[in-house]
Amino acid sequence: MKTSILSLALVAATSIGLAGRAHAQTTFTSKPGGGKWSDPNTWVVTNGSNGRLAPTPPATTRTQAATNDIIVITSAVILNQDYSVTGDEGKILIAAGGSLVEDAPGRTLSFGSQNKPDETRLVTNGVLRVSSLSFYKADADINAPLQATCSITLANQSTLNVDSNVAIDGNLVLLQGNSYITTDASASASLSIDGCVMTQGNGRGLVRNLFDTDLRVCIGGESSDCGVAATGVKGLECNSYATEQISLNGCARPLPVQLVSFTARSQGSGVQLNWTTATELHAASFTVERSADGTSFQPVTTLQAAGTSTTTRTYSATDAIPAVGTRYYRLRQTDLDGTVAFSQVVPVVASTGGLAQQEMAVYGTATALTIDMQLTGVCEAVRIMDSMGRVLRTETLPAGQTGTFRRQVTLGPSAPGGVYIVQAITSTGVVSRRVLVQ
Repeated sequence: MKTSILSLALVAATSIGLAGRAHAQTTFTSKPGGGKWSDPNTWVVTNGSNGRLAPTPPATTRTQAATNDIIVITSAVILNQDYSVTGDEGKILIAAGGSLVEDAPGRTLSFGSQNKPDETRLVTNGVLRVSSLSFYKADADINAPLQATCSITLANQSTLNVDSNVAIDGNLVLLQGNSYITTDASASASLSIDGCVMTQGNGRGLVRNLFDTDLRVCIGGESSDCGVAATGVKGLECNSYATEQISLNGCARPLPVQLVSFTARSQGSGVQLNWTTATELHAASFTVERSADGTSFQPVTTLQAAGTSTTTRTYSATDAIPAVGTRYYRLRQTDLDGTVAFSQVVPVVASTGGLAQQEMAVYGTATALTIDMQLTGVCEAVRIMDSMGRVLRTETLPAGQTGTFRRQVTLGPSAPGGVYIVQAITSTGVVSRRVLVQ
């Protein structure tokens, strides 16, 4: 199949030092411990770097080689800056067991070249989660779960080959035509778009043959402007003909459970898993599943669901003996008639010396939130966002705030109930919780 052959070819090219082009490209390979994208300690650098110790553009960006790097991610890497692949041969490869996850909402990855025919710039065999992805005359092979919390933009003959599950919380934006979303997975791959397919104008020809006939597609149609402003293009609107291009309807049946949050965090020598549901409809059980590569999952434990419920319910489970290194968790939701659905995939990094403890509990009402924190780093600020990632309030904490403490945040007497995202910005990263409050 195209995906397998292409992935092997790219990995082989990287492992032999990109023979024949080594003088023109730098390869950044993540170390086993992973780390932040901008941290030199995260990377092993080969083939020269023009003085760069992390994959950031050199001082001059006037040449095509400005971001002509090969990025190979074999461990858990945190994307703490935006990045663009614009050189003729630049690529990002996420290996099985590797992951690339944004540290905060708003991170963007861009791929493209104006000087060559379109070619594959992104290959994922590990989890990828960022706010936005954009492709200009550039292709991607998605072989592991991908979540874009804002948008994916395809422009000028770009092709997205999906052999796993892709979730877009905002919009799919199409520019300049002739872009396609294909699959080699024969009905087992899926694309979920909470917003809509946006084009310049509402023509049927702008979305003709957009989706592969073997790809399960769901277009939610929720109102969202995510990804629109970043394009700089006027006249973008939801294309009403996009649903005509769907052969396999991924929205055919409502999920048995409305899942508000699913979190996995280190706790002592194990991993604590918590999830909250807003409603349950004929739900039979929840199974926590674990994976070493983000693709193949094994059951950890199963809990009985509430059946049918219209009130908020909270569940918890513990994986007492996780393997060392990066592991991925998801929920399998099983209905009474055997129908199943899956949550998003959550990565957790374990170590031989025990797992670093970063905990946050949020409760109260929208007008007065109480946040209990237990942090290993120094907490610099607390940020509250709505369900679309828009910042509602940021509070700077006193210097040196660490350990276990409580913070109360007021959003105002008119703040509505609903889903909010609460983040603690610390010296060791960002701790984030998605909560439903009244």
